Amino acid sequence: MKKVFYTIALSIVLCLCKFSFVFVYANDSQRGESKVALGAFLPEIPIQYYGGEYYDEKYICHKKIVDVTPEGKEWLLSLQEYNTKMSAVSELNAEIVFEGGAVYSYEQLEKAQNSVMHFGKDENRRIVDIEIEFDEKPILIDCKIDARQNCIVIVAKEWNETAKKKISELLDIKIEHIIFETANYTKQELREAIDKIYAKRKELNVSRVDVLGNEYSIFVVAEEWNTELKKKVIEISGLKEENIMFLVYRNGVYTSDVECDKKEDYLINKIKEAFKMQ
Repeated sequence: MKKVFYTIALSIVLCLCKFSFVFVYANDSQRGESKVALGAFLPEIPIQYYGGEYYDEKYICHKKIVDVTPEGKEWLLSLQEYNTKMSAVSELNAEIVFEGGAVYSYEQLEKAQNSVMHFGKDENRRIVDIEIEFDEKPILIDCKIDARQNCIVIVAKEWNETAKKKISELLDIKIEHIIFETANYTKQELREAIDKIYAKRKELNVSRVDVLGNEYSIFVVAEEWNTELKKKVIEISGLKEENIMFLVYRNGVYTSDVECDKKEDYLINKIKEAFKMQ
């Protein structure tokens, strides 16, 4: 325990001597006027113990620590004690939480993510997705890291237990640390649908069409919608209605059409936030 604490202390002393602090700034709009962003003083965490980070609903940064070994537990405790002391010097240290519960380091999760799917170039030097290969592999759509749950999230058109078990073995990641999700369309299929609608935009009288964030769907914007126009868009795109959000643009404001439900309103707020439409 003392060895770990002294290592942290030494790293801070060296940082102070070199004036090489690690600063983390919060959004000014999220802080009170009386608070001063001095910067958070953070020690360097060994890569094998760093499990990634995420922000909670109160904009507190949580840094995950791999604490499955006695040494990992010592690092976690020492980091927590250190951060408590530094909070008296820097207010932003109080906005950072070191927490355990990570089984895999962020480096391991990134390696697994890249093994599932990563960008590469084909024989024509075009950017393509290079995927993991195995018998009866489902059609893969996306792979991302969920630092909060210390998992990787793999999205495919469908999953069965055999495919789940096989990909867990190939990645050397326990199946309980893989979240298996499904979606109707690949990113390429969504892009093709967008191109089809865009090519007919004047005929359809739509002003914008784009991918809907991480929902694996698209949104289409027009001044007004009716049942016939929606059917045309669905037919041209080749997508299911559930994968198309119909938005209305009036007086500089994006809203759902009058037939939207609560779920669609929620997604619209996500759109506004992502594209700063508000």
